[in-house]
Amino acid sequence: MSPRKIVRASVAFLIACIATTGASAQLPDWSGQWENVGATPSPDGGFYEPLDQVLKSMQWAPPNKPAAQATVDRVVAAQRQAIEAMRNGIDPGGAVTACTFGYPTIMIESPLMFEILPTPKETALIFSSREIRHVYTDGRTHAAEGDVWPTPWGDSIGHWEGETLVIDTVAVKSAFPGREGSAVIAFGGIEEGQMIAFLSPDAHFIERVRMLDKDHLEDRITIIDPANLTQPWQLTRTYQRVTQIHRMVYEDCEGEERNPIVDGKFTLTPAPAP
Repeated sequence: MSPRKIVRASVAFLIACIATTGASAQLPDWSGQWENVGATPSPDGGFYEPLDQVLKSMQWAPPNKPAAQATVDRVVAAQRQAIEAMRNGIDPGGAVTACTFGYPTIMIESPLMFEILPTPKETALIFSSREIRHVYTDGRTHAAEGDVWPTPWGDSIGHWEGETLVIDTVAVKSAFPGREGSAVIAFGGIEEGQMIAFLSPDAHFIERVRMLDKDHLEDRITIIDPANLTQPWQLTRTYQRVTQIHRMVYEDCEGEERNPIVDGKFTLTPAPAP
């Protein structure tokens, strides 16, 4: 190779490296663990805030169509009856094994902490339940209609607008087998939950995720579902930085001894001796 060609190749390689470095440098630093604000998980497996407080303080005003609202009302009546039975000691309740929360519950209200790993081509949201949302930011579109594979987390594509991640999600199915669509549920207290809305399989979700300050993230969510909603439903969720734990601690549906509760606080202990 001639000296001139060597110089040209070197310059081209240097420009490629600078372009790659520049693209990476533009991505925001969202490192660390995050958890939902307004429904704080407690060591007993529930939430510090009672359900009624969660319903009052967080945004729960879906524009349900009359038929959809009638279905929600029937479910809520049964849920309230079960809650009162537990509160009065008639029904002892019992821990419900739920290893999958699914979307949109995983973002709207769940006891899970999560990490965000942004890269130029994909951003991954990794939750303590081992659920992962893949947001593809490489310019691809959603899968063609015949190739769509609905999952509890949907198919997500996105793009960056400055330091705001815009996420477009479709093809969401229920996290519970045998059901279509996805339920939006409010949680509070211990084993207390109330359905807010039930979305059709054709529901379309748009999110705008940005950092408010070094300790808070914001997710502005728009839910579009003409089958069950009279208009797009807009709500906002805020996540705060987790400070008491500095690495991901995965949930275990059957429980384990690595993250016991000591003096009412989560801890992380070494593995037991063999």
